[in-house]
Formats: sequence, structure tokens, C-alpha cells
Amino acid sequence: MRESYPGRWWHMQDDGRLKCDLCPRDCKLHEGQRGLCFVRKRENDRMVLTTYGRSSGFCIDPVEKKPLNHFYPGSSILSFGTAGCNLACKFCQNWDISKSREMDRLQDQASPDAIASSALKLGCKSVAFTYNDPVIFAEYAMDIADACHAKGVQTVAVTAGYIHAEPRREFYAKMDAANVDLKGFTDDFYYKICGGHLQPVLDTLVYLVKETQVWTEITTQLIPGKNDSDEELRAECKWICQNLGPDVPVHFTAFHPDYKMTEIGATPAASLTRAREIGQ
Repeated sequence: MRESYPGRWWHMQDDGRLKCDLCPRDCKLHEGQRGLCFVRKRENDRMVLTTYGRSSGFCIDPVEKKPLNHFYPGSSILSFGTAGCNLACKFCQNWDISKSREMDRLQDQASPDAIASSALKLGCKSVAFTYNDPVIFAEYAMDIADACHAKGVQTVAVTAGYIHAEPRREFYAKMDAANVDLKGFTDDFYYKICGGHLQPVLDTLVYLVKETQVWTEITTQLIPGKNDSDEELRAECKWICQNLGPDVPVHFTAFHPDYKMTEIGATPAASLTRAREIGQ
């Protein structure tokens, strides 16, 4: 595999910096610099993807683990990821992968065709781009999706949905299903805890549900005292019903102390029950 692969969705600015047009971070790079995701880099005055063909690991899972409860329920899915992320969530539960800077540890034997063939051989109905957000390796994920579809294998994006409109259209055109992490329902939470903003994620959700055939489910991880108030949960559920419809599945999941938020306790079971009752 090549060490780097030509990237898309970028342009040169008048000030000589290369601007990445993939996601709302809008990174502006001098020669040799990497974006916040760490895997997209300016190299010889072009954008390159440094993780194409490289894997941080594979696992066969039940599709419900993604979680997707209404997309080929009971089937197996081949989970796959690379490294890096375009958000900076302090509670990331896959931080050893999403924040990895040790690219030499990635395996170099994960061609699109090899992944599709492995899924077929292992009896997996689909391949999930997970562990880290596939948005940042969109070119690679799209090539894998093409290889999968050629063999009758479905593709799933497990994502935060933090992506600009043009690449969003091209990326999700290759996906059959998505689970979108709606990490909270205030911009303050996104800014202070995730290093991003809420609106781009809402835009992605509306696009997926209203303008595509991608089967979409939503996950919100409840962090005690941060995003689990009755007011915020009611606002989230109301927005989903009004903008996406009442039939979009929503998963409320438990937080456990990790990464930069080890001082907060795990989510009580009662909070999950309360969130479900609000959602109903």
C-alpha cells in the first residue's frame, strides 16, 4: 500500500495555505501540516490521506452492537476502522484509536477488495466503518463500499455526522445505513466537550432522513450532569419528531469514565429509563 493517497475536497487559498473542505473544521494547512484529524495532510502542495489501506483492527459483531436495531437484525457485521477523528470529545471511549498518532502501528493489508472479500467469506451481511469516524477517511471508505456492493455486501457508517454538504452527498451515496452520534443537544456542549458545533450534525441528520434512502438511527450517550437533563432530552426528542419524524430509532447509551472525563461517574440505569420515557 502507498504511504499516502491523493485526497479530495480541498483548495488552495490566496494566502498560500491549503484549505480542507471536508468538514466544518475548515483546517488551513502549510506544507507538511496535518489537519486536526491528523490523517489528512498537505504534502507536495496537495491533500493526501495517510491512512488509505491501513487498519486499526477488525471484529465480527452482531449488527445491533453498532447500534442498529432495524437494519438486517440478527445478522453479523464486519467492524473496521483506521485512526484519527475530526472532533475532540473529552469522553471518547475509543480514544486510543481516534486520537492515535502512532500511524506505524496500523496494518497495511486492508485493500478495499480484501475487506469486501473477507466480509463475504465470514458470512457478514455488512461492513461497518467504526472505531473512528469514517468521514475523515471518506475516500477509502467509499472505495471499500464500491468493492462491497460489487459482492452484495452492505455498508454502514458509524459517525458523528460532522461533514460539509458536498462530501456528505458523495459519501452517503455509498452507504446503506448510518448510526449518527448526536452527542448532546446544545451548541455549548458540542463546543466545550467535543470541540465542534451542533448545527452541522443536525444538517446531516435532516439530509440523511429527508434526502436519501440511507437507513438512519441515532445514538446519544448520556453523561451525568453534562447532557442528560430533562430539558435537553425533551428538546432533542421534540426536534427529532418535528424534523425527522417519530419513526427514526434513537438509542440512549451509558457513559463510563474514560479519556479526559474520568472524574464523572458512570450513567445510572435510572437515567437511561428516564430518557426512554421522555422519548416515548
